[in-house]
Amino acid sequence: MDAETGERRVYSGFTDVEARYRQRYADLAVNPEVRDTFVLRAKTVSAVRRFLDDRGFVEVETPVLQPLYGGALARPFTTHHNALDMQLYLRIADELYLKRLIVGGMERVYEIAKNFRNEGLSRFHNPEFTMVEFYAAYMDYEDVMRFTEELLAYVAHEALGGAPVRFGGHEIRFDQPFARFTMYEALREIGGVEVETGSEDDLREAVRRVGVSAEDARSMGRGKLIDELFGALVEPKLIQPTFITDYPREMSPLAKPKRGDPSLTERFELMVAGKELCNAYSELNDPIDQRERFESQTRLAAAGDEETQPLDEDFLRAMEFGMPPTGGFGMGIDRLVMILSGSPSIRDVILFPTMRPE
Repeated sequence: MDAETGERRVYSGFTDVEARYRQRYADLAVNPEVRDTFVLRAKTVSAVRRFLDDRGFVEVETPVLQPLYGGALARPFTTHHNALDMQLYLRIADELYLKRLIVGGMERVYEIAKNFRNEGLSRFHNPEFTMVEFYAAYMDYEDVMRFTEELLAYVAHEALGGAPVRFGGHEIRFDQPFARFTMYEALREIGGVEVETGSEDDLREAVRRVGVSAEDARSMGRGKLIDELFGALVEPKLIQPTFITDYPREMSPLAKPKRGDPSLTERFELMVAGKELCNAYSELNDPIDQRERFESQTRLAAAGDEETQPLDEDFLRAMEFGMPPTGGFGMGIDRLVMILSGSPSIRDVILFPTMRPE
């Protein structure tokens, strides 16, 4: 501190990015803006919790160690329970347990929890990450879209005190209503590719043009092929909050068929700053249809797809007890904090991110 001016002077800042992540204690000690980011993260989580609590949701806890993973299309981490001599998985999502609670009569539930997916590292991906998931009986995906707009406007205001959201050179506006495209519209109008009438061979040729190897393309079903095209051609262009709706049935094994067109599902994802932030459905509550979707996923796994939804007999049994119409929602807390804080990497908003060995 300069005795005359009162200004703080830093003569040797801690600027090596990788060292900062590995030695977060030193990073926090010498870089006050880093401490500000994690205070912002705490405010964000508190605001999400307050918003849901004030609207009648009950916060619950579901197992981290699960005998069968599910609720997302991702590879799990596996471990072994010595006393029971059984393989267990770190959860990839909370979904199937939270929906069991809906069956049991808890009509509005949520969890803010760590999930684990055995995937690569990038500036948007950490194998251990935080999500909020909620499920509400007697809501559908249209209701959840409106709820999402209210939630994000509230959280942004509470976390930033009304300051603008700036990320990647853009001012992100959470003004309602958000833009909307169906999946097919987005691919056609933004990505310049027609997938609705294309055969699987046509789609495989298209994904090869965006960089997927022929070998990988052969193991993909129609849903995964469309997802690859969307990620390459559309997603990076969606900067302002944009709902993508009405996903093909093959892409959504847990979503209810769209009323009027059963080839589609009542699902949306919210894209912000070129990445998915939220994923939500009108939840499938027909156990017969759900079994058929699980069996379709099993066939994809047998064909070599490593990111499928395994068949869960206990979840099907729960659905047979009777699940009311339900709206479900999942949002990555880390990505939300990245956007609110203007942080370019997910490692900037996780205190102790996963790192390769030194």
